Order: sequence, then C-alpha cells, then structure tokens
Amino acid sequence: MTLATTAWAQDLPALVGAAAVSGSSTSAVFRAGASTDGITYRNEFSSSETISITSQIAVEAAHINQVGKLFVLIELDGQFYMRGADGAFSLWDLDPANLVASVEDAALPALTEIPIVENLSLGSLGLAGRKLSVYLAYNLNSAAEELYYSSSPLQVSIASYDPLSIESSNLQTLDTSMLDNSRDREIPLLIFLPESLAAAPVILFSHGLGGSRETAVYLGEHWSARGYLTVFMQHAGSDSGILDGVPAAQLLSALQAAASAENVIARIADVSAVIDQLEVWNSDGSHSLNQRMNLDRLGMSGHSFGARTTQTTSGEIVPWLSYSTRDPRIKAAMPLSGSVTDIATAAELLADVDIPWLVMTGSNDVSVVNDTTVEDRLAVFPALPVGSKYELVLFEGEHHAFTDRPLSAIQNPRNPAHHPAIMALSTAFWDSTLRDDQSAMQWLEGDDVRSVLAAEDSWQFK
Repeated sequence: MTLATTAWAQDLPALVGAAAVSGSSTSAVFRAGASTDGITYRNEFSSSETISITSQIAVEAAHINQVGKLFVLIELDGQFYMRGADGAFSLWDLDPANLVASVEDAALPALTEIPIVENLSLGSLGLAGRKLSVYLAYNLNSAAEELYYSSSPLQVSIASYDPLSIESSNLQTLDTSMLDNSRDREIPLLIFLPESLAAAPVILFSHGLGGSRETAVYLGEHWSARGYLTVFMQHAGSDSGILDGVPAAQLLSALQAAASAENVIARIADVSAVIDQLEVWNSDGSHSLNQRMNLDRLGMSGHSFGARTTQTTSGEIVPWLSYSTRDPRIKAAMPLSGSVTDIATAAELLADVDIPWLVMTGSNDVSVVNDTTVEDRLAVFPALPVGSKYELVLFEGEHHAFTDRPLSAIQNPRNPAHHPAIMALSTAFWDSTLRDDQSAMQWLEGDDVRSVLAAEDSWQFK
C-alpha cells in the first residue's frame, strides 16, 4: 500500500513538541486542528456545534518511503480510544502490543493527512462540559518498538450545555404569505432565518385567539439564533383581524365566537398546508428557502388556541371529527397554555401521542374564553402516555406569560424570569428531540435545569 501525499491544510496548527519512545530527538512534525467550517481552527466549542478534526504527520526525512504504521488516539475522561483503519474508534488498554493503527504497513510519504472525525455532533454524543485530547504517532516496521509521537495533544474543549447561549444574532426575517388553493385561503407567515445557510430543523408556531404571526416574537428570535428556521403562521378568522373595530364591551363575545369548530378545522388544515408549502419552497431552486430546511426534523408549537392547534395536529384525537387530524411530519410538540376539552376523557383523547411533548402552563393560567381553568391545563400532562413527556408550571404565571402581549391585571408587571425560563426549556427540548442532542436531554432531566427556574416553579417529566 502506498499513501498519497497531500498539501498542508490551510493554517493547520502544529502540535507543540515531538518525541520518540527511546528519548532520542526527532524532526517529525505533527499537526492537528478542529473546525466547524474547515477554514478556521479552534480549541473551544459549544455543545451544539458540529465539528471535524483532521491531522497531518510529517515523518523524518530518513523515514520517507519506509514501510510503517500511523496512529491516532483520542483521550476522553482518562480513557484512550484508537482510530482503526476503517475510521472506527475502539478502547485501548494502554498495552503497546494491542495498539491498533489508523494506517497499516504503508510506504510513508513525506506528509500524510488523516481525517480523524468528520461532522461530529458534539451534543449527540453528550460531550458537553468535557475535553478531548488527540495524539498522533507513527513507527517503522523495521523498528516497531520505536514510536515517534506528538508530546503535546490537540485539546478540544466543549462548553457545558447552555440553552440560552447563542452563536450569532445575525438573523433575518421573511414576512410573506402562501395560498392554499384547495381552500382559496391565504396564510400569512413570519419566518425567522438562522444565519447558517445549511438545512436547519424547522419549528412551526400557531398564535392564540386574536393574535397574529407576531405573537411571541422573542421565541422566534431565540430559536433561530440557536439554528432553527422558525415559521410563525397567522390564521384568518381567529387572528387579530376579528377584533378590528370591535367595541371594548364586545371583545369577549368576538373572541368566543372565533373559538368555533369551523376555526378549529381551518387551523388544523393551515398547519398541513404550511408544511406542504415549505416542502415546495425547499425543493424550488429559485426560492430563497431552497435547501434551507430539514423537514425531517420538524416541531410544532403554539399558544392557547394555538396550543390546541398544536395538540390536535400532534396526536390528540378530535372526537367530533371522523378523520385523523394528526400530521405525521411533526416530530415533537410544545403546547403553551394548552388544555383538555374534557378532563374525564383526557387520557383517552391523548392515548395515541407517541412523540415528545413539552407542556407549559402557569399557576394563574386561566382564560375567560370558554372559561378555561388551571385544572383544564394541568390535566394535559397526567393524561399523556409515558415517554419523553415534560411539563413546566410557572409559579404565578398567567395566560400571556408565554407571549409578548401585555399581561392581564392579575400579574403586572411581567415576571422577568419567565421568558428566560421558557426560552431555555423550549430550546433544550428542541435540541433534544429535533437534533438528538444527548447533552440537552441530560440538562432537561438533570439538576441543571433548576438553574433557570424559580424555587416555586414545577418541573416534571416521564
């Protein structure tokens, strides 16, 4: 086997020091670097990033074209892992006789590049708060006992998981609309675009009664800053338009009238229509959203009537409809101020929910529309089947604690701790479910989650 010689990667950092097992000096040079873009090399990363690590070994001049082996080792938590010729890593027991080579019995060129890991999702491996050390080495078959190695490793530090940290706030929004031709219905959309042009997981958001696509903008901004493409939809017939010109004394009647079966059906259809349109735009080479979305990783959220929309499109049965309202393209759901229509039958109506749900409500979360009570909201979580189900109850959180809209007289001013808690838990939920981020799941189900919650807030999962 003969290895091809490659050019030096741009600015690939040299590891400090090279040594030989015998203690003799060596002119070998070892280089390694970790990067998210293949251009800029760093030693510190957030747990949400995806990195690649590459390396180069420049052997001594006298060793060029001699047959030898190249070795790559990664140390993690005091244990060493060997990269085999197939690229897979296995545990090394520190016995030199059991050391596996990354390249075996090759005529060594002056310079060899070895990709160590490619597109490694740090979060998916639960590496938050940990450190990797990469070591390089080679030997000659004619003197296998003499090993030439990097005396200092490439060190890669991964920050502890933090759902409130953002990599960039350089976001863009797209205020647009789509037409559902089958219903001759226009659906306005406010889309928050992450900075990266890579295909991103997608989150849909549905507003409450009398709301609009500008409800809960703080969530759209934060989720997109975390790398999600977020689509806030607006539902005609139950949006802010129903309140235009309505006298104050008739506002409640207008809202109650809009909470109709007709609008429930329209909203459910809106969700699937929007997903259909996103699929079209994602495959349209002339559209600005072309290849910007990973629609295999799609979440659904909403507030109040939007929470009901979320629930009915994410597994809850609507007993008075003869067809399923679930959209199977939704992989995780987060109802904010959700509720059940009948506490007595809640477990039956939610029995088919087999995707992750995060339910959020507050201890003062009531609504005069349909006389929705705290008990109606707290009945959701117990009725859900076991498995990736979460519930947050904000102490003294009232109905609009989850939105940007002014609070009612029950709680004024807004509790400044509520929005950060909602942002943190929702982000960790999306990271865990839509990105398979083990660090996020560990954060959600560990003690660290309490760092963003008040002592009186309730947090549970099953």
